[in-house]
Amino acid sequence: MSCHFRVRLAALWTLALVFCFVADAARPATAASEPRIIRIGAVVDQTGGSTSPLYRAAVELAASQMNAALDRNGSRVKFEVVFGDSKSNPPFAQSEALRLINQEQVKALVTDSSGVTIAINKLNYDPATPAKQKVPITCFQCSSSFINDANVTESDPVTQAAERDVDNWLFRVFYVAKYEAAVLVQIALNKTNGGKGNGDGTFKIGILADGGHRALATGIAAVLPSFYKDPSSTEIIYMSALDKLGADWAKGDRHRQRDHGKDRRCARCRHRRDAAGSGVGGDQGLSAGRPRHPDPVEQQFPAELYSQAGGRGRERAGGQFRDARRQERIRRGLRQGIPAATGQSPEMTSSGAYDATATLMLAALVAAGDAKRPRDVAPADIRDGLAKINNKSGQKVRPTVEGFSSAIRLIAKGKPINYEGAYDSGDWDAAGDMFPPLVHWKVENQQFVEYELYRCSPQQPLCPAK
Repeated sequence: MSCHFRVRLAALWTLALVFCFVADAARPATAASEPRIIRIGAVVDQTGGSTSPLYRAAVELAASQMNAALDRNGSRVKFEVVFGDSKSNPPFAQSEALRLINQEQVKALVTDSSGVTIAINKLNYDPATPAKQKVPITCFQCSSSFINDANVTESDPVTQAAERDVDNWLFRVFYVAKYEAAVLVQIALNKTNGGKGNGDGTFKIGILADGGHRALATGIAAVLPSFYKDPSSTEIIYMSALDKLGADWAKGDRHRQRDHGKDRRCARCRHRRDAAGSGVGGDQGLSAGRPRHPDPVEQQFPAELYSQAGGRGRERAGGQFRDARRQERIRRGLRQGIPAATGQSPEMTSSGAYDATATLMLAALVAAGDAKRPRDVAPADIRDGLAKINNKSGQKVRPTVEGFSSAIRLIAKGKPINYEGAYDSGDWDAAGDMFPPLVHWKVENQQFVEYELYRCSPQQPLCPAK
């Protein structure tokens, strides 16, 4: 080969390389700079018996604020929320979750009530599951004491496995019903003069509940002997259907009035149909922490249900546990974002829906590492990340765009974070539970007045009043 030919060949290679470099530079984006989309599913009631536009608005607000923070930091990661309708119907909600997992390829799910959450978590434990992958779940209205109970027993082994959740796929942003039961019994006893009353018969508690609140109803009966040593009885009436609410209510009255000539020592608890509400008689209820502006009682147990039950003028109360620090912690978030989206003020569990979404996104970012150069994130990585976002030694992260921006920078540097949520600042325990303090309040002269506060936890299962 002549020297001249070798020179021309080298020139051709050089020219080809130059063209390659020019072509690469002219491309609008490379794979290294394209957005990394992480999809989060949200199965929340949108058309069922406990629907509220505020749940969806809270989920969307959390995603919007997180994506705004990611944009500020030049991140490649973006979050997309895909919704399903739970209809407060567990079988239907499970089908919606399947759609989100298999078709929309979500890597985590936000859910609402206990029944819906357990039905969806069954997909993680069914040996014949139709789901293409297991996904972590955060729920914001799931008070059932059966959830995360290592000793719960069910006739259906898959339901039992979903409730025990030994693989830690499920985390709740809500209280636990067995502690609610302990507080309700104490309030009922205080209301009836410590159970002494005016007669000398048996102290009776009649409970009207729907089937979705079996854990709370049975929890009241189980904990009563811990507070009352004299003769007592409880009767649970489960709602058969909404149009038969009046008849069901009458059954509870018959229990309350039985032997009434010699027994006036009675309390009654009543549960709203959706998210584990509870009443203890009169315009009163319980809150998680100290609400600054509680929602009207009539919103917590709608007036039309009172009417159907023949309950006007009778004892009545709503009572979902409410955000402990909603006003002070989420004022710049929910109180600005939700009214703009819905025209309504934040409702009591909307802060939980917000946190259920935010915690999944923060866990995904912990798994991804540096959001500018993110690692691939699998559902199991998000599950593991949920246990890492409340590090006591980490910097506190507030539920705002600024707070999320700070978290993104800290995570990129490999530093710990401590998420101080909108619903509660309490961290999850190893099982995925949190334990907000509970406040007893009453409506007096059209104002909410706070009474005693109860501290509840596995270390304080009888919830002593402070």
